[in-house]
Amino acid sequence: MNADTIALHHKLVETIHFLHTKGWAPATSSNYSVRENAAPEFWVSASGIDKGEFQAHNLLLVDLLGQPIHDTRKPSAETLIHCLIYSVFPDAHCILHTHSVHNTLLSHAHLPEGKLRLAGYEVLKGIDGISTHESFVDVPVFPNSQDMLEFTGWVAEYQHTHPEMKGFLIAGHGFYTWGKTIAETKRHMEVFEFLFEVVVKLKMYQG
Repeated sequence: MNADTIALHHKLVETIHFLHTKGWAPATSSNYSVRENAAPEFWVSASGIDKGEFQAHNLLLVDLLGQPIHDTRKPSAETLIHCLIYSVFPDAHCILHTHSVHNTLLSHAHLPEGKLRLAGYEVLKGIDGISTHESFVDVPVFPNSQDMLEFTGWVAEYQHTHPEMKGFLIAGHGFYTWGKTIAETKRHMEVFEFLFEVVVKLKMYQG
């Protein structure tokens, strides 16, 4: 393993600990990945590791079918979701996943309409490609299917008609986002989680 790979791993671990500290990755929930350049394989979090104790050696290398490369450990059960994101978003080099209270609440509440619209917020400019608060982002909400082939089919179908998608919610489950670097992906996650909290509190404020 070269120095660049080691540095990438440590940066991802630092980000995972940040998400855990924020309360967005409780216990062994959530999964994460990173890939180098346009490599056909990527590093993904092993299954069943408490995210407050996660370390670089808990990452394993898998191919774009989600199969471990020279490793007997079990990758995250949702590795196929990462495979899909990397295949349809060639510029993506990091994927983060959270299970926050606010995204879980909103994923249930907005499942019937199939999306959550975030509009008119200054912090939206933290999302790649957005330069004004006079913008909106639609976050699709998918049912929580345990059939990964079925689920990734839904995501692929949505992405085909909405290539600008920056993340998605899974009902009663959590949120995925991605970016060109770990830093960009972390920024996207912070923007979305901030807005999820704003939406929930606004609903409470308005009664």
